[in-house]
Amino acid sequence: MIAYVRDVWLGFLSILVSMGVTLRHLFTPALTVQYPKEKRRLPLRSLNRHVLTIELATGKLKCTACDACAKICPTRCITIVGAGKGKERHPIEFVIDHNLCMYCNLCVEVCPFDAITMWTGDFEIGAFNRMGLVFDQTALHAEKFYPTPMTPELVEAAPAKK
Repeated sequence: MIAYVRDVWLGFLSILVSMGVTLRHLFTPALTVQYPKEKRRLPLRSLNRHVLTIELATGKLKCTACDACAKICPTRCITIVGAGKGKERHPIEFVIDHNLCMYCNLCVEVCPFDAITMWTGDFEIGAFNRMGLVFDQTALHAEKFYPTPMTPELVEAAPAKK
């Protein structure tokens, strides 16, 4: 009989301790973020969607269609068709298939002109079908200056997309 009463008392004590933990956490501020309304601040060097960067002075793409990013890509998700010679060389077609991309950042690191970046803060890449994740040159074109690997501190200065 004493063992039974002791077990009931320990069970009741266990319930009180667990209720105390629950009540203590009930009145602490929430750590979750209400995602569509609020967006969590990303780490400085987080890898996101690819963007072709532009020259600030001229507004032209920095890409010279040298094909270095397409050659180093392990999944072969980058397709480039270039035109022109020398300093006049530019991409006619630049396509990245995000169905294949594994976000390894090799394309960004190998680019000698810092023409492609993944530090955009734009991580919402959603589509209703697979072709919606294939981005061509117009979808990859930077409307504003995005930071390059040489200037990561400009992430703070870049305005957030809405």
